Amino acid sequence: MKNLSLIVLALIAGAASAHGEARKPMLFQASKNNLQVLPQRFEYTLMDEDRLKVGDILIDSTKVTFDLQEPTKNGAPYRVRFTWPADLLKDGELAIKNNAGKAIFTTRLDQSNVKLSKNERDQENLRSDLASLTVELNDPKIVEDMKYLPFMTFCIYRQTDETQTYLCSKELYLSSQQGQLAVRPRSATKKTAQVEINGKVVGNQGIIYLNDRSESVSFKALTQTGAFLEIDTRMNEVDFKDVVQSENGQRMILTASGAEPADGSKVRRLGDGSWQVVVSKERPLLYLKGDGDIPMRQEFYVKGSIPPAKIRPTLSAKSVNKTYSSSVSMDGIASADTNMSADASDKDASFQEEGNQFKWTIKNLPAGKSTRHFLQVQTGSDSFMAGYDVERGNPFSAWLGARYQTPSGIAFGSLGFEWWFENFLGLNADAARLHWGLIVSRDQHLTTNDDYPEIDLTTAELVWRANPGFHLMDETWGLSIPVQMVQGKDASSTAFGLGFFVQNKPTVRWMKKMMEWTELKLQYLPSGSGSDFKVSNAYRLEGSGYYQMKKDMYLKYGLGLVNYKYDPAAPKEDMQIELNALAYWNF
Repeated sequence: MKNLSLIVLALIAGAASAHGEARKPMLFQASKNNLQVLPQRFEYTLMDEDRLKVGDILIDSTKVTFDLQEPTKNGAPYRVRFTWPADLLKDGELAIKNNAGKAIFTTRLDQSNVKLSKNERDQENLRSDLASLTVELNDPKIVEDMKYLPFMTFCIYRQTDETQTYLCSKELYLSSQQGQLAVRPRSATKKTAQVEINGKVVGNQGIIYLNDRSESVSFKALTQTGAFLEIDTRMNEVDFKDVVQSENGQRMILTASGAEPADGSKVRRLGDGSWQVVVSKERPLLYLKGDGDIPMRQEFYVKGSIPPAKIRPTLSAKSVNKTYSSSVSMDGIASADTNMSADASDKDASFQEEGNQFKWTIKNLPAGKSTRHFLQVQTGSDSFMAGYDVERGNPFSAWLGARYQTPSGIAFGSLGFEWWFENFLGLNADAARLHWGLIVSRDQHLTTNDDYPEIDLTTAELVWRANPGFHLMDETWGLSIPVQMVQGKDASSTAFGLGFFVQNKPTVRWMKKMMEWTELKLQYLPSGSGSDFKVSNAYRLEGSGYYQMKKDMYLKYGLGLVNYKYDPAAPKEDMQIELNALAYWNF
């Protein structure tokens, strides 16, 4: 840990310029710097009739049990204390099932009501912590029914759309000795211990290599005692974007984003959502969280020298990592005793060096994606690649569709264009970069109703994002200034107002299936101007979902409330419920 502290301090010191300005470090991507990232693998071992190993977790089926505490006074409820291996499941559901497999008691468990107890690691450094939950059985009939069951099982489980973890105890029964009730394991004919992978019986020890998210594992292990574990999982993607060696050369410090290490006690979390961990250079491996937090073994192969942290080049604090532009230029400083040069394979980059300072320009950035670009760092006989990520957003959007209002029964054709600015008014400042946009739209009426005014709407809207970032890529809320021309048959009115919007990723499971983004938008127009008529009060409240059909193409659909009042008043000025459906493109 001392070496790690020194390295972290060196990184912080190296990331500051002579004027104390925080600089941006370039990263030594693992796969580009003599560290081969091997495929993740799911590994298991059925050790004996009671114990099972999955990844770095030891599961002892004798610990999957519960005990019953009888009331100490009349009218008090029974208390039940459940225990199970904590590292496999800390939240989900818990059930006692009768011999027919029907649940006679269920409850939810989460980190607020579960207690954890630490166990010492064994020689294989396996995790074997225990979790416990104590609940009260307010219905005494449950205990009475247990007395007559030939056996029962205790199960804990967690299930989502694509993953499942299901752990059940061996067969248990309720015994009464000297007037005391106790839960005991059932002595019965031993079952055949076996393991199934994707429905096929396999050996009691094995590994399954996983290359990407499309490959899943369906695992089931049955012990001789009848305890069983079922797991449906898949790997999570991880990007090992930086590796440096410790000062003594015996360890490596890995920085990554994506799937996190299964053992969180050894992880250092960084402010940008990535994490850092130290691994042995002689035995470089760790366990990562797959879906459902199932551990996946991640190994590395050291092919040559690993870069030391002290040779890390840095870029100016003004270097952008998000842009709408197709090219970026960055100023940097090379570390002492190193020579830097352009990556020969990057034809869209140019590099100029003067002393230990350099200027790096990258052109033809692809829109709508993040790309990593590299410079070569030479120190002595070793050559390394230092990288930097640049994400280019789509600055433009366009849409075409229809809106229908009821009770008026009027339909509108709708089209629009959206432009998000790199720098508002050309100001390269935090308050101007990636905050501002302009929206222009047209709603043309397609049907008419004699009781309602025939109007067309042309709207220009200056938009401000509270969080700098890209439209439909980064969550935000924001404000707007709409200016709207309301055009009748022979006259028009110009209305002015304010707006508010929120754009988020959906968090509810059923909404995730129906939309990639959600948007709530309000426009309020308190007044207008015009010679023949004018808008006296108007608002539009609209909730929309963006369903992704292709990478940059969406179906935007939603429901809204609209109301316009005029001076002089129109025959009818009822609030309208509006349905809309639009084809929406980002480019």
